[in-house]
Order: sequence, then C-alpha cells, then structure tokens
Amino acid sequence: MVSQEQRCYEGSAGAEFRQVDRTGQIHNATERFRFEILDYINNRLEQFSSEMKLKTDLPSLDDMVKQPVMSEMDLRVINKIEKESPSRNPQNSDDSKTSSIPFPEKVFRARSSILTELLKISHFRSIRQIFISVLVIVFLQVAIHDLFEFGKLDFRIDVILWNFSNLSACVRLWFWLFLSTSIVAYCGFHFWAYKRLVFIPIVTSNATENSNKKPTIIFDWMWFSVYCCYIALFLFFPVHYILAENYPIVTRIIILIEQVRFLMKTHAFVRENAPRAILYGQIYSQKDKAEDNTNDSSNDQKVFSRSHSPCPEFSKYIYFIFAPTLIYRDSYPRSLSIQWNYVLSQLAQFVAAVFFSYYLFYRFCLPVFRYFKSDHVTVEIFVLSILNCTLPGALLLFCVFYGFLHCWLNAFAEMLRFADREFYSDWWTATSWSSYYRTWNIVVHDWLYTYIYRDCHTLFGVKYRLVSMYTVIFLSACVHEYILALAFGYFYPILFLQFAVLGFISMLILPRRTQSKAFNIFIWTSLFVGLGMQMCLYSIEWYARQNCPRVVNGPLDYFVPRSFFCREVNDTITVDIKSSVTNNRHDL
Repeated sequence: MVSQEQRCYEGSAGAEFRQVDRTGQIHNATERFRFEILDYINNRLEQFSSEMKLKTDLPSLDDMVKQPVMSEMDLRVINKIEKESPSRNPQNSDDSKTSSIPFPEKVFRARSSILTELLKISHFRSIRQIFISVLVIVFLQVAIHDLFEFGKLDFRIDVILWNFSNLSACVRLWFWLFLSTSIVAYCGFHFWAYKRLVFIPIVTSNATENSNKKPTIIFDWMWFSVYCCYIALFLFFPVHYILAENYPIVTRIIILIEQVRFLMKTHAFVRENAPRAILYGQIYSQKDKAEDNTNDSSNDQKVFSRSHSPCPEFSKYIYFIFAPTLIYRDSYPRSLSIQWNYVLSQLAQFVAAVFFSYYLFYRFCLPVFRYFKSDHVTVEIFVLSILNCTLPGALLLFCVFYGFLHCWLNAFAEMLRFADREFYSDWWTATSWSSYYRTWNIVVHDWLYTYIYRDCHTLFGVKYRLVSMYTVIFLSACVHEYILALAFGYFYPILFLQFAVLGFISMLILPRRTQSKAFNIFIWTSLFVGLGMQMCLYSIEWYARQNCPRVVNGPLDYFVPRSFFCREVNDTITVDIKSSVTNNRHDL
C-alpha cells in the first residue's frame, strides 16, 4: 500500500503541475486575445477610414502629404484651369461618372510586419526555432558525410565561393547602376521640369487663352523619347557586361534584381512628379493674369515665389532610392530611433536563411541532377523527381520569404527609420491565387497596382478590366523570366507558363472571395507542386547543358532546351560518376 505521506506528495505535485499548466493556458489565451483584439481594431479602423474617404470630399492623408502648400493665388489659378478644362464640360459629366472608378491610393502609416507581432508569442517563436534546428541538422549531415566519405571535414562552401568569386566587379557594376539612377535620372528630370517653363507662354490680361503651346508639347515629347532611350540603355549595358564577363549565377541575380529595382524606383519618381511639374507649369503660365486680378500684386508675387517647385529635393529622392518601398512620396512616417540590436538580429537571420537555402540545394538538387542524361530518364523517374523536389522547394520558398521579405526589408526599414513595415500580408491564409498575388509581396504589388494597373485601366476603360489585370500578370511574369533566363544562361519558360498562363486561368476559374479551407489546401498543394516542378526542370536543363552537346549552333541554342534532345552522348561527354565524385566533387 502506498503510504499517506507519498499520496500527499503526489497530490501536491499533481496540483502544482495543474497550476503550472493552468498558468500556461491563461498566458496563451491572453496572447491570443490580445492579437485578436489588435487585429479587430486594425480592421475596423481601415474599414472606417475607407468609408469616410468614400463618403466625404476631404482629401486623403496621402494627398495632403503629396500636394504642396499653395498660395491663394495658386488656388485661384488651379480652379480656373479646372473650370476651363474640357473634362469639366457638363455634357461629359455623366460619361465621366460612369467610366471612372475611384482607385484607393497607398497610405503609409506606422505599423509592424505580421511576423514581428506573431513572434512575440512563444508558440510562433518555437516554429522559428524548429527551422533553425533543421538548418543545424542539414549542416551537420553534409559535414559528417564528408568526414566518413573523404576522411576530413568539409562544409561544402565551394559553390558559395564560386558564386562570389567576382564580388568586387559586382560591387563596381552596382555602383555604376546606383550613380546612373541617382544622378543621371534625377538631373534629367530636374532639367526637364525647369527648362520646360521657358517654352510655356505667359497668359496675361491682354493675351488670349488659346496661346501657342506647341513648343512645350514638342519639348515634352522630346524628353519622353530621351527617357525611353535611358530605360533601354539601362537595360542593355548591365546585361551586356554580365554576359561578356561571364558572371556566376548569384552575382548575376544580384545585378539583375538591382537593375529592375532601380528601374521601378525611377519610373515611380517620374510618374509621381511629372503631373506635379505640369501643374506647376500651368500655374506659372497664368501668374501674370492672376496678378492683375488681385489688389496687391507684389504680395501675391512673393507668395508665388515661395510656392512649391516642379521637382522635389535631391535628399528626398535619395531617401526613396534606399527606402523599402517602390511608391514615391515626399515624406514617409518615421520611427523615433534606430534599434541596432534589432538590425543585427535581422541581418544574422538573413545570412542564416541564405545558408539554409544553399545547403538545401546542395543536399537535394546537386546529387540528383548533376549527371543528368535524357536516355536515363523515364516518365516514372521524372514524376518522382518532381515530387521529391516539392519538400526542398517549399523550404526554399519559406527561406526566401523569411530571409528577404521579412529580415532584409525590416533591417533596412529600421536603419532608415521607415515606420511602415507592411511588406507582406497573411498570404498563407489565401484561398485564391488573386489574394495570394496581392499579399505575398506587397512592395511589388503596390507598384504594379499604382503605376501599371491604374494607368492601363485609364487607357483601356472599365470594359477591358481583364486586359488591365492580365497586363500586370504578364509584365510580372516577363520580369521574373527575364531574371532567371539571364541568370542561368538559357531560356526555359517554366515559371512564365505557370505564372502568366496557369495562374491567370486559375484566377478566372476559382472563386475570389471564399473562406473554404479546401481552396486554401488547393493553393498550398499547387504551390508546392509548382515549386517542385520549377526546381526539378531548371536543374535538369542546367546540368543537361553541362553534360550534353549542342543541338543547334548560334543564338538559337539559347532558346532550344538541350534536355529534350540529349539522347545520343558520345564517349567524350560520358562522365564516370565515381571518378568525378572523387576528383571534381566541388564542380557545380
């Protein structure tokens, strides 16, 4: 029989355990309740703000920030210009109401990333620690395998060293891209914005309204042609340089991504400030006439001279170049101070995500596809290879998302005191491809929506909304394929077909607004299978070009996949796997 003392001890221990368990449950319930309350309040505030914006005629906060402070004389001139505009004709008012749709503008406000809030909860921190433990296991697996196989520790960083073998040349090329974006683009826009004022005829009380505006139009179109030539040269020279110097894959990707980022920054700056310069020119052309209608022309002239300029300051443009956003504003919400410990923590996690991605590729892709030849591949092997790549492909997706969209962007936002940290939303709860595209990368989505979709919608009209939507998807798919094709050295449009064809069809077929868990499971399943297919096919084509002879000669070889025709391999191409592993095991 159990003694009474032992029963008392067990009872006290059980009570203590239940108390600790109850305390943990209360703590977890409190954390969940706090997060739900914050999310509810945030959603209600956004809904209230949108309703007030639609019901009132007051300008939004974004417009107040973007529009400069004007004098009374400037406001009178603007009202006169708007009244005399053909679009204000009463005959066209009904048509404009039916054809125009109000587009919500990007409103920047101080807010944290979703993962930043979620990682305050211990359960979500445990998920991150699980990924860290997986990284440690993969790292040790590679090292111990080399210890038993070759008798020494080798952490297999040879591919990393090869990819960054020309880092100094990569930095120099990036520096020239930065100078071109910051100096050439800004100085060109600044020159156009001020020089066009010389060609604008000044409207006085003795002059007619229909003045000759032909020199101004010719000057604007001439500089628009110069801007298009600048974009073409900015696309050509970096590509020519990296192909001529035969850059490795990673440094090519860095240069190409930065090239696209600088182009998007430049277009955002020009697109936001060109209407500002044109409006300033309209005010400038009628300032003398407005002075004659005022009692004190000298005071109005002083006020006019202190009004806004047609081009923002250079410091604002430089801040925009480095800010983690692609939407230009003269000012953004800023945090009070910089937490350097947070910056170092995010950068360290970014480096860990890079190593995680590298070891996943080295462990799951390099041994499988290195000695690919099509005569060894059957349908069964091909399907199994795709399914085997789904898990590492999914892990690579998480590494890219967490490493870049969370750690890298939050680190730069903290260093620049950029307070709006909504770089992504809850894409993992998406039940349709349209919601996934909107929430996966909000930084790029905002640029596509603001400067592509809205302009295409204005150009094509409401009836061709699908054309505007597909233009956005097609442009995004082309840019992704442009980076991959130039980085790998061959054109193999798997991502383009999945993105621009299958993704668009899925957007049309699947319901856009649903909360069904089945659709969320479908999104995750198709995402994993698509990533596995990309990882498998791109790796097969890469190693087929290493092991198989050319099918055609000349530039056409860039577009013809060698993996489709690699069936007869001569003796000089055949690789002895055992001797290659022993002698050249570090070759990519």
